[in-house]
Amino acid sequence: MSKRLALSLALLASWPASSRAQAQPLASMSCRVEAGSGRLLCTVSFSAPKARTVSWSDALVVAAPSAARPLRNRVTSHSDHPNQVVLAFVLGSGDGGRIAVLARAVTCPVAPREGACTPVESRVEFDFKPAS
Repeated sequence: MSKRLALSLALLASWPASSRAQAQPLASMSCRVEAGSGRLLCTVSFSAPKARTVSWSDALVVAAPSAARPLRNRVTSHSDHPNQVVLAFVLGSGDGGRIAVLARAVTCPVAPREGACTPVESRVEFDFKPAS
């Protein structure tokens, strides 16, 4: 491990939890069945804390039921919409269950020279119930 990386990790670990919480973006996920396609589309949305903006994001599927298999396990945001990631799942047979996603983002200050960009992550979930 490089000396610089070790120092960065040590600083992050010593940073007060309240400060880290303020830098944490709010991530949410909403899902809907796309009619006639056999797919479930889930949108992970990020909102940055005050005076910051989301510059990049991705979503990593960490759990999904057999009735909703992800087309891709990891999807990144597009540069024109860094605060949103769309995940697609193929619907199949089986019981429903919880879809769990690790939502990751990089937030940067809105004003130039007002601090550094910060990586953050949170877990979002959706309880999927197949149509009867």
